Amino acid sequence: MAPRRRERPRRSLWHWLGSALLTFSAILGVIAIVTVAVCAVFGLRPVVVISGSMEPTLPVGSLIFYRTVPATAVSKGDIVTVPRQDGGTGLITHRITEITTKGGVTTLHLKGDANATADPLPYVVSSVGSFVGVIPVAGTIALAARTPLGIAAVATYVAALVAVIVFGRRREKAPSRHTGARRVPPVAAE
Repeated sequence: MAPRRRERPRRSLWHWLGSALLTFSAILGVIAIVTVAVCAVFGLRPVVVISGSMEPTLPVGSLIFYRTVPATAVSKGDIVTVPRQDGGTGLITHRITEITTKGGVTTLHLKGDANATADPLPYVVSSVGSFVGVIPVAGTIALAARTPLGIAAVATYVAALVAVIVFGRRREKAPSRHTGARRVPPVAAE
């Protein structure tokens, strides 16, 4: 008689949803860890693009990375990130149109690729953020996570993840080896 094949237990929608959620979370975790490690090792800083002044090169909502370098290390045509000179807070990421260094003082003239005119004020700097790379859309996600609706979405996601871990991953009871086995009557000894 051929041995009986064990039937696999049917997977529920809860199980598949839990597996997808845990896999997605693991992927996000790895991406976050790698990004933080790369930024730390290479001295990179992230900035979110919030205006269209550098489109199409740097679309609104992109996450850009820059490395702080001496102002003398950049040249005309480079994309740099510098503190605002108009009294506002924040940073400006534009392209260098003119650079002059006199007596150890570096002055930059910048212009956004999408702007018709150059920035009105020059930037007197000793160091700048030299553009390294961009991840489109990632900045939008980062900014959205800081809004009340984003915080609620993240909290809901975490609650669902905890629910899956605590309640949804319980192992189904393995079927008994004796289940379904037929009994053989004892044989009388002669």
